[in-house]
Amino acid sequence: MQGRLVYLAALILASCLLAACVTPQGPQTGYPNQERQLAQAEKLSKSGDPLGAGRAYQTLAQQSGGELRDRFNLRAAREFLDGGDVQQAQKLVSSVGDNVPSSDFALRAAVLADIALRTGHADRALAELDRVALPLPREWAPDLLQVRTQALFALGRPVQAVNTALEREKLLSTPQDVTQNRRMIWEGVQQSAAAHVDLRPPPGVSSVVAGWLELGRVALATGRNPFTANATLRDWKSRYPSHPANELLSTEVLPQLGQNLAYPPQLALLLPLSGKQQQAGAAVRDGFMAALLQQDAATRPALNIYDTAQAGAVAAYRRAVSDGAQFVVGPLLKEDVASIAQLPDATVPTLALNDLPENVNAPSSLFQFGLAPEDEAHQVADRIVNDGLRSGIALLPNNEWGKRLFRAFDGELKARGGSLVGLRFYDPASRDYSQPITDVLLIGESRARANALNGALGVRLEFEPRRRSDVEFVFVAALPVQGRSLKPALKFHLSGEDLPVYATSEIYEPDAASNTDLDGVIFPDMPSIISPDEVSSELRASLLKYWPTRARGRARLYAFGFDAYRLVPMLRTASRSASAIDGMTGRLTVDNTGKVQRTLEWARVVNGQPQPVSGPQPTALLAP
Repeated sequence: MQGRLVYLAALILASCLLAACVTPQGPQTGYPNQERQLAQAEKLSKSGDPLGAGRAYQTLAQQSGGELRDRFNLRAAREFLDGGDVQQAQKLVSSVGDNVPSSDFALRAAVLADIALRTGHADRALAELDRVALPLPREWAPDLLQVRTQALFALGRPVQAVNTALEREKLLSTPQDVTQNRRMIWEGVQQSAAAHVDLRPPPGVSSVVAGWLELGRVALATGRNPFTANATLRDWKSRYPSHPANELLSTEVLPQLGQNLAYPPQLALLLPLSGKQQQAGAAVRDGFMAALLQQDAATRPALNIYDTAQAGAVAAYRRAVSDGAQFVVGPLLKEDVASIAQLPDATVPTLALNDLPENVNAPSSLFQFGLAPEDEAHQVADRIVNDGLRSGIALLPNNEWGKRLFRAFDGELKARGGSLVGLRFYDPASRDYSQPITDVLLIGESRARANALNGALGVRLEFEPRRRSDVEFVFVAALPVQGRSLKPALKFHLSGEDLPVYATSEIYEPDAASNTDLDGVIFPDMPSIISPDEVSSELRASLLKYWPTRARGRARLYAFGFDAYRLVPMLRTASRSASAIDGMTGRLTVDNTGKVQRTLEWARVVNGQPQPVSGPQPTALLAP
């Protein structure tokens, strides 16, 4: 945005002079005062404080009227977008009418398109951009092409996206802007690869475009498993020795890769390796060890493993610290995590493998990485609304797990503008789910009305029971055994109607012989379970080869342990909140409370196998 500031100053000040700077505030807010405020807004923007610049432009807008107010509001909205405050940007741009000056039409389109993109409407973003006549105004072209590039990536059109970004690069004047542009392409092709978009170079594209497309697979492999990334990158560089991406690889990707493998000399792993949770603890340990053993032996940290079931979590933690651990991973159980969090001497950085109870505060040294079912329920609700659906029904088991999922799903669905018009809790021990299904679909009421009509008329009428008409989706929470009975029963009572059925990952068990009963179910899951990319496929193959028994029921915990090891270097850096890992359990980021957030991939069961379906574009790609 900084390259056009001189232009903005001249444009706005010229408008101010033409308008004689008449404002609602009176003479005390005349031209000299506005000139100083405008200079301050530009200074804040140049210094990397977009929110401060946005507030300054907003103040100028409040002191102005008519066309000048709209111009300041547009610039304020642009700055708020750069600062990540989409809601405020949306509020400001909505106050600007369609009749903006021609010189500001492109800016308005860029702001509206960016807002559409950040709120998950890439198609709407392109429509806004298409309203700007060609050739693009020189002062706004980089912004317009940036949003277009990101929208094309989000829509799964990487060839057009790369070409658009290369066109944008021709307009950039500083090395920093060029690097940012190439970073945008790198992130775009990486996310395209993660979304299983076809990145094969089509016939006739330039070697530059082909190299960027092929780099997507390399980028994803680098994110999924950095321990094997150097060989993958060397292979790509040997085929594209003069490609412009080589500079980005040398200056950013490889140093970041090295940083991602910078472990402390000694780690401790705290898990239940005896007692009731022994199998879960062993699966996490095996995944953790698999990642550690892939690292070069010269840089591999020393690892001590402690059994929390035998010694107790607090004693195991203190023993690990006494033995010299500089980073602790674990414990696994929620109550054990709570006991560690409340220790006054718990100062060694620790990655807990579960979430804290709501009534326990996390110390600054404690990070939380869990597989909470509530997180999945939130993502399912978000997906349903993004798919354009608003009202639906839910079938959940009548147990604590089902009630937890209901509270999370219902809360998120309502917050996103959707609603449940029907809900039934079923008995998970039952083998016949017809009763809760017919109840929630109101088919029983349909039959009752028909029987009442037959009785009133005294004749037997032909009747076909009909389900309620206000249902757009079904949300099912079930384990694989229940899911493989619920889905066919739903299909029967819906009379073959193609009503979308969503579930959490618990419904799908890899390699189950009867998964065809789940055909049509849409669910989120870990890449290690459903992704067809090479790295995930290799992990599944090695798991089946070396731990075939554990692989059947605990593959997710194995991937969980693998990613726990991956997270250690990221959590040691001050910039962890700006980082992301395309891990085996999902795309991992760390929020400002120290919690690791997982964005899962999406699949639909087809012929018993998970087939990838596109999901919402990760926010990191959409950041300016």
